[in-house]
Amino acid sequence: MGGFKSNSQAWLANEAVVLERAEQSMAQVILNRAKMLAPVASGDLASDGRVEKNPNGGRSVVFGGASVPYARRRHFENDRNPQTKGYLKRAGDSVAKENIKKFVEINR
Repeated sequence: MGGFKSNSQAWLANEAVVLERAEQSMAQVILNRAKMLAPVASGDLASDGRVEKNPNGGRSVVFGGASVPYARRRHFENDRNPQTKGYLKRAGDSVAKENIKKFVEINR
């Protein structure tokens, strides 16, 4: 009987690539929005933001490090500029409210 050949492995491999690119796109949009919402004194905080690949899968948008050790504090408390509190969360929430399917479709 033979003759039937499944393309499921190729389809799954393609979908994995599409989802990987969609994750990267979403993380980049979150990063860009967070940079716009972040408090600006010297500009170091916004310039320090980056997208990192997680070892267990997915992406993280990260601010802070040796050059900007105050990033976490500025996210959770900012007496001088309180409207910028939660800049990273607000950026992530704004992307989550959008149709996430669009990120998948864009990356097909």
